[in-house]
Amino acid sequence: MNDDHNISNEDNDLNGMAPKLSKLSSNNPFSPSDSYFDAFTSKLQNRIEDEEDIKALAPTLLSIDKYNPFDVPKDYFEELPTIIQGRVVESKEKSNVVDWLFWLLRPRFAVSILVVLFISVIGIYYVNKNNVQKIESMEELSLEDNLYYINENDILEHLTADASIETEKNMEDENSIENYLIDNNIEENNLSNEL
Repeated sequence: MNDDHNISNEDNDLNGMAPKLSKLSSNNPFSPSDSYFDAFTSKLQNRIEDEEDIKALAPTLLSIDKYNPFDVPKDYFEELPTIIQGRVVESKEKSNVVDWLFWLLRPRFAVSILVVLFISVIGIYYVNKNNVQKIESMEELSLEDNLYYINENDILEHLTADASIETEKNMEDENSIENYLIDNNIEENNLSNEL
């Protein structure tokens, strides 16, 4: 082995800097064994003999054309980056909705969404149940019980508002008669004679 490619171990510095590295053997694991070239010719001769045996046993097998069915299309490696980029863009466009759904279905979000929905449903049910009970209880009350809950001031305001509306209508009716008489130049004396 050539010492030009090895680190020199001067003054045992290698032990101090890298103790595990200094303990490794300096043999090259990629060098052929001494008997490799002696055995190579016999291995080659055995392969040739095996092929002759195959010719004798299966002549049809050797008559099949030897070709590579895995040809690469022309300009495949030049076009490959654009093909991959196109597929990546397509998958990102399609995956936005899918990613959003997977994001919502993650346990930390799904559990919180389910809790909010559960509380909402229970709240709506409780509010509706109370409203139904109030309506049923109001229907069960008699007229006197219902009047008990109405404020007297509200009743008075309602009645006075109705009375004021009626007086305004009567005033408008009287004014409309007077306006009609004035517009048609009818005198009071003529009216009394006709009646």
